[in-house]
Amino acid sequence: MKILYVIDSMTKDGAESQLLKTLARLPSERYEVSVVLSRTEGERATELVSTPCVREVVTLATVDRRKHLLEKAFALAGIVKATQPDIVHSWLWYSNFLCGLSRKLGFWRRTPFVASQRGDYHARYGKFRLWLTEKLIYNTADVLLTNAEPIQRDLCQRYPDKKIYSIPNLLELPTQTWQQRQRSDAEQKLIVCVGRFAPEKGHRYLITALNLLKQQDIAWRCTFLGEGELEAELRSLVETYGLSEQVAFPGFCEDVFSVLLTADVFVLPSLHESSPNALIEAMAVGMPCVASDVGGIVDLIEDRKNGLGVPPEDSEALASALHQLLTNPDLATTLGQNARTTIQQKFNSTESMQKLEDIYGQLLQ
Repeated sequence: MKILYVIDSMTKDGAESQLLKTLARLPSERYEVSVVLSRTEGERATELVSTPCVREVVTLATVDRRKHLLEKAFALAGIVKATQPDIVHSWLWYSNFLCGLSRKLGFWRRTPFVASQRGDYHARYGKFRLWLTEKLIYNTADVLLTNAEPIQRDLCQRYPDKKIYSIPNLLELPTQTWQQRQRSDAEQKLIVCVGRFAPEKGHRYLITALNLLKQQDIAWRCTFLGEGELEAELRSLVETYGLSEQVAFPGFCEDVFSVLLTADVFVLPSLHESSPNALIEAMAVGMPCVASDVGGIVDLIEDRKNGLGVPPEDSEALASALHQLLTNPDLATTLGQNARTTIQQKFNSTESMQKLEDIYGQLLQ
């Protein structure tokens, strides 16, 4: 089977990591893959090239931004014609839109089109972009894939005639598990937040919550693992609150699990999410977690049973939840153990890959 994957770039973010994991599991004797990077190359492009089933990687680029979408739509059509794939499968909004535009123009209507929605578009975008999404993604795709059942259910209600499936993220469950650390009252407990520094990740609400937590009688420090366009703004906010000695920005971390295992609490203050890898990984090691009640997170966190859920954009609720977990070790341990059990029950990479392959097979019948 020949598949053409289209994704924005090959950076260190979650969707890109999931695509690499998917390609690593596709048997090279049964799949021949080409990949189009629709915006830029990215740091992990070399990993993509070295994957056994991948035959070719093409990066689309134009000089004039005003023309780039139409130019890329024509370029993508040329690639489809040259590679003759059995299926085109796109990831992320921009690439989904580009594929939809190219197909809508009639360049490759006979080739089945799968679009992966890796976020909650209806929570994230305004009316105009949602209109474009409906016209050029939802209407043109033969199959919509998401990685969160709540988002699948919402899409099924909106588009009852469309084939829409939910496939959980691929996950290597770590063998090591989180253990409650015995710390003195004076020793700082470690809060960890993992995620790209972008508005939708809600980091500024966490920093405001940390300012509230500073007024409590508890010793803590917080590490923000990640990179992104808002880093300077977030650092400035930390300085404004006088938190520079307690808050660190060490950058992107290749081995997140090693940091999680030494921390006390994981927090994800996102404004909207699908099925966030960072939260899944923290729950998988058995950490006590605080996360916003949005998108696919509501299918992961059951408040006070396997984590603490808080409303998005609510710094006071975040501060209260962090205080509970930092001062109640029994609650933290119980929630962490239950979190790991939840992930063990919900995520099976073999089953996820089989479901994806079954969908591909159905499209070619």
